[in-house]
Amino acid sequence: KRYTLSETTGTTQGDPPTMAGFYACATMPLIYSTHNIEGAKQIWYADDSAAGGKLVGLQKWWKTLCRNGPGFGYQPKPAKTWIVVKPDFEQAAKEMFPDVNITTVGKGYLGSFIGSIEGHHSFIDQKVEEWCRDVKQLAGIASREPQVAYSAFVYGLSKRWNYVCRTTPEIADRLQPLELTIREEFIPAILDRAFSCTDTLREIFSLPPRYGGLGIPIITELANSEFLYSVKATVLLKTAILSQEVNYLEDKDKSHEIKTSISKDRNEYYTRRQEAIQESLPQTSKLMLQLAAEKGASSWLTTLPLKSYGYLLNKQQFSDAIALRYNLKLKDCPKLCTCGDSYSANHALTCKLGGYVTLRHNSLRDTIANIMRTVKCKDVQTEPPLLPVSGMQLPRGTVTGDQARLDISARSVWNALERAFFDVRVFHAPAPTNAAKPIPMMYLAHETEKKRAYNARVLEVEKATFTPLVFSTTGGMGVEAQRLIKKLAQKMESPTGQRYSDSVTYLRKRLRFEVLKTTVISIRGDRGPKLRYKPDNIEDLDLNIEPFG
Repeated sequence: KRYTLSETTGTTQGDPPTMAGFYACATMPLIYSTHNIEGAKQIWYADDSAAGGKLVGLQKWWKTLCRNGPGFGYQPKPAKTWIVVKPDFEQAAKEMFPDVNITTVGKGYLGSFIGSIEGHHSFIDQKVEEWCRDVKQLAGIASREPQVAYSAFVYGLSKRWNYVCRTTPEIADRLQPLELTIREEFIPAILDRAFSCTDTLREIFSLPPRYGGLGIPIITELANSEFLYSVKATVLLKTAILSQEVNYLEDKDKSHEIKTSISKDRNEYYTRRQEAIQESLPQTSKLMLQLAAEKGASSWLTTLPLKSYGYLLNKQQFSDAIALRYNLKLKDCPKLCTCGDSYSANHALTCKLGGYVTLRHNSLRDTIANIMRTVKCKDVQTEPPLLPVSGMQLPRGTVTGDQARLDISARSVWNALERAFFDVRVFHAPAPTNAAKPIPMMYLAHETEKKRAYNARVLEVEKATFTPLVFSTTGGMGVEAQRLIKKLAQKMESPTGQRYSDSVTYLRKRLRFEVLKTTVISIRGDRGPKLRYKPDNIEDLDLNIEPFG
């Protein structure tokens, strides 16, 4: 069957390619026909047309549009058209445009507002009321699915007011109710705790994840600067609109220069803010913020909670991960560990009871080995035995036992057919043995220790290479581990066709979630029954129940 679809059917609604195809091809001839009308400057977004100027010029433009539009399948509708004028010209506008809506207050346009100051205020107040209602609903979802709610906020809901801030000037003061709702309802909900968010915590959470924050900005502080950045970023387009360039071609070099400048300004702002926050923090909290800002440490926050990829955390895991990230008190934890020591995050991540230190290590080892198999490395083995030393003289400190093993061996990692050995270590940076060192020195110390123990033996006996892979429970990784990630990303890029940057990001996320999940398991995992009494020494017990004689 054949069907005839009229131009008013709306067959292209919601189809992005049609903006570049149908809309562009169909409206360009019409745009040419309404171009260069004296006293009016037109602008089009897809099939949404608009013009600005004096009433006489606008009248000519409107009549031309109504006359030429139907010939190109474009049907201007006076009932859906608005003219924004100053109060002094309202009567003249009504006489010149009898069928068109007239307003002196203003009207919403492409998500923002054009009109009087009072109209701007009313528009923003309505938006803020709507946004506050949405944030409260999202806070309700956060009580059940905090990770999902957080992602929806960062990648969805917050984009609504970000856009309005970039297109509407001087609105920071009117956003205060929204900031209050975020601070008092949404943040406690995703943290799964009823508490008053302190000024310091709120400032930390406002930082982007790569600076150690949660990426929940204090919108009242950024609204005005975001508008200025938007003005700067669109200066070339603005010039083209004012000069009525029909065939506008973006100057990509100039645009890149402007965007780079804006990005640099933002980074400098957040760096200064991060440094100011760190100066006000106690040493432990300062260290945790620095660890949270390590490369790759925040990838679990910037990842959508996709279950099929293993990126989904339950309510308790997400809450514990946030608490560990910012050194917050863990909820519903015992005062004493089964081993008898005081219970804390530091203790839980270093206590050997329950086997969670080994679980964390083995899980990461197996994941790295599986990745090597995926990218077609050869002869991948876990815990491969080393060849006997057989009396060879090796440097002091080298492990020489015949039963010595390393975590992973594989061929064709660095060079074709060459065998490479890897040993994994996951350390807890805030532990007393690490906390006093600068962060880069923590990784270097563990890498050096591993190399001292195995490097000479692998080089001299195995005739292979050795790489220590050092990770922290907070998500960072040592220089050698980063080098391996880049190499595996290159190998992943070739057969799969993935971009190198996407491959690196994927590998970092996968390893980060592996460490994160085993870390939060260590917090809540069972460590055996608690001893409720002190047993008597068996040598002192009289097992003969019936006395002699």
